[in-house]
Amino acid sequence: PPAEPPPTLRSPPASSSLAFPAVDVLEVLCAVRGAAEMSCAPGFWNAVEAAMLASPKKPPDYSLDDIAVLLLRWLHEAVAWERTMVTTVSSAKSVKSCSSRRRMPLRLRRASAPAVTLPAKETSMPVYLHIYDVSKEDQIHKLNKVLAHKRSPLKFGGVFHAGLEVNGLEWSFGMSLAESVPGISCSMPRQHSQHRYRQTVQLRDTRRTAEEIAELITDMIEEYPGDDYDLLRRNCCHFAQDLAKRLGSGPIPGWVHRLAKVGAMVDGAMQLVANRKLIALGEPQQDA
Repeated sequence: PPAEPPPTLRSPPASSSLAFPAVDVLEVLCAVRGAAEMSCAPGFWNAVEAAMLASPKKPPDYSLDDIAVLLLRWLHEAVAWERTMVTTVSSAKSVKSCSSRRRMPLRLRRASAPAVTLPAKETSMPVYLHIYDVSKEDQIHKLNKVLAHKRSPLKFGGVFHAGLEVNGLEWSFGMSLAESVPGISCSMPRQHSQHRYRQTVQLRDTRRTAEEIAELITDMIEEYPGDDYDLLRRNCCHFAQDLAKRLGSGPIPGWVHRLAKVGAMVDGAMQLVANRKLIALGEPQQDA
């Protein structure tokens, strides 16, 4: 394993302008300790904690954006750390086993049985779909209440925003006019600032680890730029559906994005009719 923590551990990003209350560094330390207890590579998280405590001055408080950046970086580095540890330990065990077998008598070498490796214990992580009324307008809330009442077993659809919660953070997709700003963002569960929270649907648990989830989110950030957002064909519900399927937790309920599907079908039909030339005008007639 590396003798010292990666550079990103020694120099955490400075806190940006906070849209939410700042998170104290002690709470971040508690979260890092919790990650060490649950992770298959606890040595990495212990190194993170040691690097934060070794700072000569207290690090600044973090915004949610800072924490998201730190988590993505740390989880990526945890994967590399784990691979380095596995390679180093496997090499050391192979050398030690080979040396010890050479010193054993031939009859004992033949009688020695191979070591039995127990299968790793499978863990799961809950996944939740949080559904919002788009914006905080009362008219949208009333429309969704009529089309898809929360207590009704039959829901026709509505104008919804959707976010997927996994590993304690809610991820969603939205429009961004700047190319440098990704379309995928995270927030605290059920607390999106631009929409009115409506209800939560629990999906199947995911078998992916925290490190695998971070790698998946990083890949999807590249696949979902903010300027690629489309209200009918590539919106927050499509992203939630895609993420849920990749986590092994999907699909999401059909009524969540049914209205967007119908709108896309109607829009496609209208474009087809508008572009089709039913009567060819201005073409010269051929003589018989």
